[in-house]
Amino acid sequence: MNPQGYEHDHVIPTNIEDVAKVLQAAAHSASCTAGLLMVSSATGWEQLVSVGQSLPKADEAWLRMISSYGDVVLVGQDSPANAMGTNSPGPTLIYVAIRGFRHELLGAMLLSNSDDATVLSAAQRYALQAQAVHIRTYLQPGRDPEANNPLVTSFERLRLLESVVINANDAILITEAEPIDLPGPRIVYCNPAFLAITGFTEEEVIGRTPRILQCEDTSRATLDVIREALSHWRPVEVELLNTRKDGSQFWVELSIVPVANEKGWFTHWVSVQRDITERKESQQLAQRARLEWEEKLALQSRLEERERISEELTYIAFHDELTSLFNRAYLMNELTTAFEVLKPRYERATVLFLDLDGFKVVNDSMGHLAGDQLLKAVANRLQICVRSNDVLARIGGDEFAILLMGKDQPETAVKMAERIVSQLHTAIQIEGQDIFISCSIGIVTAGESHTKPEELLRDADVAMYSAKKQGRGRWSIFNSSMREAAIDTLVIQNALRQALEDKDFLVFYQPIYSGNCEHLVGVEALVRWNHATMGIISPDAFIPIAEDLGIIHELGAWVMHQACSEVQAWRKEFSHLDLRLNVNVSGKELSHPGFVDQVTRIIAATGLPAGQLQIEVTESVFLYQPDAIAEVLRQIRQLGVRVALDDFGTGYSSLGYIDRYPIDAVKIDRSFVSRMMTYERSKAIVSSILSLGRALNLDITAEGVETAEQYNLLRKMGCPYFQGYLLNRPMRSEALLHIIKSAAECTA
Repeated sequence: MNPQGYEHDHVIPTNIEDVAKVLQAAAHSASCTAGLLMVSSATGWEQLVSVGQSLPKADEAWLRMISSYGDVVLVGQDSPANAMGTNSPGPTLIYVAIRGFRHELLGAMLLSNSDDATVLSAAQRYALQAQAVHIRTYLQPGRDPEANNPLVTSFERLRLLESVVINANDAILITEAEPIDLPGPRIVYCNPAFLAITGFTEEEVIGRTPRILQCEDTSRATLDVIREALSHWRPVEVELLNTRKDGSQFWVELSIVPVANEKGWFTHWVSVQRDITERKESQQLAQRARLEWEEKLALQSRLEERERISEELTYIAFHDELTSLFNRAYLMNELTTAFEVLKPRYERATVLFLDLDGFKVVNDSMGHLAGDQLLKAVANRLQICVRSNDVLARIGGDEFAILLMGKDQPETAVKMAERIVSQLHTAIQIEGQDIFISCSIGIVTAGESHTKPEELLRDADVAMYSAKKQGRGRWSIFNSSMREAAIDTLVIQNALRQALEDKDFLVFYQPIYSGNCEHLVGVEALVRWNHATMGIISPDAFIPIAEDLGIIHELGAWVMHQACSEVQAWRKEFSHLDLRLNVNVSGKELSHPGFVDQVTRIIAATGLPAGQLQIEVTESVFLYQPDAIAEVLRQIRQLGVRVALDDFGTGYSSLGYIDRYPIDAVKIDRSFVSRMMTYERSKAIVSSILSLGRALNLDITAEGVETAEQYNLLRKMGCPYFQGYLLNRPMRSEALLHIIKSAAECTA
């Protein structure tokens, strides 16, 4: 007996390298990356060999304690987790006892892995015991006749494995290591427990493959998992449905582990099968019981659930999901009820139809999430304006409607419209930005001409569009003339779409002259609709409709391309004139994605120098999303294209726009030009604009010059450029060509 109470009838082997290889094979069997072999001696325990990352030595007290839990111990599962205290070598530690022929403790393997989720399968435990027996042959040489050679052969290794598993209660198979592919590794050993569980005899098993246990119901996916693990020489643990010799099926918890020799070559697979049929049947019974219980609960609560679902569906059917207001279906239901009332002279319903002004700009520039937030904020403000018995509904997109029931409602509707306009006047903060939104409101009261709810909503919609034409934040009461105008507008809309498809438009040009030398310096492109029956139609009649229809971008691109092509052709023919082209661009065109790319393509395709193109914008483009518009203008100017501020002086803060935004030129509005001959204040304003232009190096053009007196006064005040009926009216390209030729002859 050694001082610690362990027998040490063994020798310290001289072939340490071979022992290390066996230790390495044991570590691989347990999916570990490091290992340590401790042996007992007369003076205590000492480290014999280690592999992988260095591990701290375990003291005698810990080894004595851990050995009491068994010969293969996964620390933390089979024993206390922190058994070694602060000297614990890592998240996972596996203890494997090395027993002598008299079952005395000769030593211990300590295996470690950085993965703290390690679990030892039954097959791995048997494989570790087999490796422990192998190490015993080095510590007690000569005791095992089959282990006298320095290297244990494959047959001798099989005998070592058999010695470990022969008395095991688990069903165990040992197969050759290869082949993995068909027909598969042959069975070289099965223990008595395997024969008892499966009903096979040893003669019926040895030499065949484990496929004899498979049946039609065996999971193909599970077999693929096994094959994948075997192909990479990895341990695997699964649950599998097998079949006995008599054809009866049984469930097993199957664990398979490869066993390697001291050279690192895999020699065998150890397969451990534990019958879990009772557990599986219990699970199935529990599952059936749970399903029956759930079905019983479902039956008990079906009526309650059906009622709850009915209420929920009713709410969903009649409410808007985003704002929680009533929806169009509820509004129509209430209107239908109102129209069924047959009391004489009863004012059945008054409807306010609301449409947000400029909502699409917010939605397109800030995104749909910001648009949804704005709609919810507007809904909250509208709720402040209505009474408890009024019906407020969101009927689609950015459209809302309010239904007032009973007599004397038209006056109430007007007051309510005024409250709504006032309530929306204050900015709404969305994503840190102040958004100013307004709405156009149409008001209609049911009369003799309305026979159904759809007609009432139609006329409310018509009145709303009439209000929208008056400007932002207006309301309008329906009258029959509005319906006729709406029909005319519909006709124009349909014809306008077809006209754009057929290119039934013309580009007219109005010359621009220099005030210094009175010669032609440029032209402004003006679009006209060449209607088949109505003749030439002014842009004031169809541009707003084109914007509403969303075709202004396509129309504007056609006008710009046509004008650039014609002006560039004249520039080539009369190169010494150096003509400049002005093209009007609306705010909707500027805010449309890809506008800068569109301008780039047009000047590239037509060859017109970018510096000879000047786009004209009005002050209204800066009212909504001014930062985004300013960025588009900055990119336009980077191309070399100039930017002019049209109708200067008629907006809200003209001087502020010149100061904040990239502007190259301004055009004095015709209203100042006409009034300056009568009013000194207007004359002073024109003079101030000219002085401002000279100070800021801006090109100033006076538009709407219609009399010689206006022209002479503007020249005297130092106005550099002129445009108006006195000089030339807008004309077709053929007429302009004659003027260009005359101008070319005068300057030749």
